[in-house]
Amino acid sequence: MAESSRTVAARIGDDLPRIDVIGLANTRRIMHAERHNDGTRMPMFIPAASWARLLELHCTGEGAPDRPRLAPSRVMEGLERALARIMTEIAHHEAGQDEPLRPAYGVTSDLFGAEGPVDIRMVVDRTTGVACMLAAPPADMATLGLEDAARG
Repeated sequence: MAESSRTVAARIGDDLPRIDVIGLANTRRIMHAERHNDGTRMPMFIPAASWARLLELHCTGEGAPDRPRLAPSRVMEGLERALARIMTEIAHHEAGQDEPLRPAYGVTSDLFGAEGPVDIRMVVDRTTGVACMLAAPPADMATLGLEDAARG
């Protein structure tokens, strides 16, 4: 049985902050949150601190003895699927309202541990013009200084 297409066309608003995504990635402050991107979806990133939290939670930490430790590649697979679902929901919602993507969203998820807030930021790389999604717990997102970076 063929899976139906989950692609949703999202409009990119003019108000998305333009930041140095490539610079944040090259200095390892953020990392790709996907294994492969065939160009049909927005690139997804998380702060390095959020990745470290995921590795501690699922790979290296003591955690619950009834939960098996996972390989980092398995954690990346799950992260990629979870963020793709979040992005799809956001795009569906905005498309249904005939609205462009907004710069910031807040969702509740257990993605980074206990159920809690996850900040989603839609940004545009100031060099390439490529729209990207950043996702993280609020404390990790705050360390990126995105508000300052958008002004500078």
